[in-house]
Amino acid sequence: MAGLTGCFGAAPSPDADVSFGVKPFELTILMQDGANEYAKNAKPDDMYMKELSKLYSNHRGAPYKINFEILRHDDYFKQLTVRFASGEFPDIMWTDAIGNSAHPTAAEDGIFLDLTELINQYGPNLKRDIPEYSWKDPKISKDGRIYGLPKMAALPNTTVDFVRNDWLKKLNMGLPQSLQDYLNYFEAIKTHDLDGNGQLDEIPYVVRGNFQYSTSFFGYFDAYPTVWKYRDGLFQPNLILPEMKDAILFYKLLYDKGYVNRNMFTLKASDWDQLIRTGKAGMWQHQVQALMNIFDSTTQTELNWDITALAGPRDLKGNAYLVPEQTGVNAAYVIFSKAKQPEEIIRFFDWLHSDDTEKNRFFAYGIKGHNYMETGGRITYDPLARVNKEKEAATFFQVMINPTGDNRLSPLLVHMSKNAVKVEDAIRMARTNTIDTESLYMPTPSAIRINPELAFSENSLFMDMFAKVVLGRESIDTAFDKFVADWLRRGGREAIQEATAWYELEYGVKSR
Repeated sequence: MAGLTGCFGAAPSPDADVSFGVKPFELTILMQDGANEYAKNAKPDDMYMKELSKLYSNHRGAPYKINFEILRHDDYFKQLTVRFASGEFPDIMWTDAIGNSAHPTAAEDGIFLDLTELINQYGPNLKRDIPEYSWKDPKISKDGRIYGLPKMAALPNTTVDFVRNDWLKKLNMGLPQSLQDYLNYFEAIKTHDLDGNGQLDEIPYVVRGNFQYSTSFFGYFDAYPTVWKYRDGLFQPNLILPEMKDAILFYKLLYDKGYVNRNMFTLKASDWDQLIRTGKAGMWQHQVQALMNIFDSTTQTELNWDITALAGPRDLKGNAYLVPEQTGVNAAYVIFSKAKQPEEIIRFFDWLHSDDTEKNRFFAYGIKGHNYMETGGRITYDPLARVNKEKEAATFFQVMINPTGDNRLSPLLVHMSKNAVKVEDAIRMARTNTIDTESLYMPTPSAIRINPELAFSENSLFMDMFAKVVLGRESIDTAFDKFVADWLRRGGREAIQEATAWYELEYGVKSR
């Protein structure tokens, strides 16, 4: 077979795969650890990496070795900047988007390989398994050409709100639906010792720093920060539109009433998680996947909690608008133009999207005989059986080294969960609680790529203004008007000009 050194039947080389007697064809994927504890400590000979190589080798009938070079997540893109300067790369690399600021023009410059024809020729399963609309995502394509292989989310949208339904029952309240229902629940938490520790120290709604998983109320005010609207002949971001003031004032209300944690702008992810796990949170936002394992653990106090998903606050028509609609593309795998035999890489990714039974079981359950057992066709799988020895190993093989994406909501797993009914309900909510947006396929304007402080992100102009208003340091009108003027002056006008040109071309709107 092309690309393999040695020949079948020859004496094995020192690096030979003993199953086939020849040196394996190697594929190496550069990626970040995603703050996953298992990934941080994974060695090159990790058992799950070896199992993936074994499964693919068996499929191809020839030896393949799938390697993962795992870098720290906290400075991954800084390390990429150094790599691009040196030009030292393996054949495949994970990135959050082909236009990331660490390599903003790599596709245009020919550093990333144009995969369009390779996928057409060698990727029938890729084309079948990934929806057509996902291929248009600017994370992986540009000007109608595909430069990245998508790493898909478990669903196009997985975000829901979570509520302590057992607390609601103690308070004789039903699941909140309207915005006022949410406020009533939050107020009740402030006046009841729901965790029974003799103190009123529960937090109605836990907000995480940089507003990760904390955007529950923007959509209600038609002001989700990443959405753009065509208004007055210009395609403009919600960040600078007047309705954003109402959303900010609502979060200020939550802060002033004590319904959110006082360190809402700085709370670290680990501390946010700890507040939830120790029973201090009445509501929080997260992915549907959180119902699968986090609250299944027999080692946690959550065992007897009643955690229920909510679609988000509903308007008078009963509609919830929690997050923008999404293509389902979480990230991209790019192939460098210098890669040898890129068709072999496409064949590997095509197998990943196939119906291969053993492969699908691996990304759901792990290694047969180690993570799960099969007896008489019946699968026995306990996701927590090895939790003490292999912390976060399930997420490692279900997500981190799974190039297709996130397998934590695989039907193979959902039906085994003790929360199966709740998970299925949450999946239904996540499919319908999205905001229609015409900016779904818009590439990030170059002015924002160059000046990330213009985005809705950490250390951004918006976040600085938002904090000043919520914390009472400046009035909404003064702070917001100053922010908009500063945003426009520092590159926002150019971003709007570029976005408007894209919009008018995309939707056939004639310029005024």
